[in-house]
Amino acid sequence: MKHERNHWISRQIVTAYPHSLIGLEDLTHIRERRKRKHGKKATVKQRRANRHASQWAFAELQGYVAYKALLSGSITVKVDAYHTSQCCPRCGHTAEENRPHKGLLFSCQVCHLILHADLIGARNVALRTLLARQDWVSTGVLSARPNVSDGEAKAAQRRRYAEVRWSPDTSPRAFAGGL
Repeated sequence: MKHERNHWISRQIVTAYPHSLIGLEDLTHIRERRKRKHGKKATVKQRRANRHASQWAFAELQGYVAYKALLSGSITVKVDAYHTSQCCPRCGHTAEENRPHKGLLFSCQVCHLILHADLIGARNVALRTLLARQDWVSTGVLSARPNVSDGEAKAAQRRRYAEVRWSPDTSPRAFAGGL
C-alpha cells in the first residue's frame, strides 16, 4: 500500500513538472532529528502522528521521484531542511515563535505573514532550489547535495538562504494577470 502510494505521489510530481529542477528537502536522519513525545505525556493525536511519521518511507518516495524525474528529463536536488517551516520566506525572520504551539499555522512575528506551515516550508524549499540552480548556472556543476559538512560552509550556505526572499511578483499567477 505504501509503495503504491509513493509511486502514485512521485508520478504526480514528475508529471506536473516535466523538464524541471525539482527540489526535495534532505530528510536524512529525519526520525532522529524529530522531537517526539513518548509515553504518558503524549496525547492520542501526538501518538497517532508519531506512528504515521515513523511508518512513512521518506527515502523511498525521494528515490521514486528522482528516478522518474530522470526518465522524464527532469533533475532532483536535495536542499537543507534546516528551519524550512520556521523561516519567513517574505522577511527572513526565523524563530520557533513563528510556529505557535508547534502547530500547522505559521505566523511571522515580524512581518505578520500567516500561512499554513507546510506551504511556508514548500516556499523555502523552492527558494533553496533556486539557489542551487543559480549555483549550477554560475559554476556549471549541479551538486545533488552540496558539501556542507564543514560548520563554516554550512553557516555560509544558511546565510545565503536568509538573503533569498519570496515575492508575489515571481508567482506564475502574477504573470497570468491575477493574484
